[in-house]
Amino acid sequence: MRYLLTVCLLSGLSLAQTAAVETLGLFTNSGDVGGPVLNGSASFDPAKGQYRITGAGTNVWDKKDEFQFVWREMTGNFAVIATVKFLGQGNAHRKAGIMVRQSLASDATYADVVIHGNGMPGLQWRSRQNEDTNNFDIPFDGPATYNIKLVRTGIRIFMFIGKEGSPAKEIAHTEVAFQGPVLVGLAVCSHQADKSDTVIFSEVAVEALPTPPVAQKKN
Repeated sequence: MRYLLTVCLLSGLSLAQTAAVETLGLFTNSGDVGGPVLNGSASFDPAKGQYRITGAGTNVWDKKDEFQFVWREMTGNFAVIATVKFLGQGNAHRKAGIMVRQSLASDATYADVVIHGNGMPGLQWRSRQNEDTNNFDIPFDGPATYNIKLVRTGIRIFMFIGKEGSPAKEIAHTEVAFQGPVLVGLAVCSHQADKSDTVIFSEVAVEALPTPPVAQKKN
């Protein structure tokens, strides 16, 4: 179900093979979610401040996800930003972006801000485990380098997009009720079981945000 607000939007079990890696910069773990046929990989170049992530997988969609994930555990509100650039040619529906996920289960509750291989930005979310994925896609004019941002404030997930160096602007948001700690990081899916894709994430930042004050009732 989608909840559209003018320009904004309101609104089996396969565990990843994970590895704790000391060289993942802002993140602590990497691994494949959903058991894709081809293994993915991830590395961080501190000199360049870049993550190079290779992932396969049939899709991040419907009730089952397959992709390479680089993540850390967080609680509360936060903002994550990244610049996303695909390397080479690939499926028009391949995806790369920022994801918040309840667990490493292939059908877990999640939300993400992704860029497709054809250049289409999208906000995706699965409201509850084992439900279908929802999405909100925005108009696009072809592949590019995108600046993206995902913000979590309570149950709200906000999508920000900028193109070719332009500042990321709020485009849409949805509501997802996560429980307790969540996994936050970068995701890559080739949308093709027999092919991997590599994506460079640069200018990545993760910021914990304060909890908004509770409004006081007037007597």
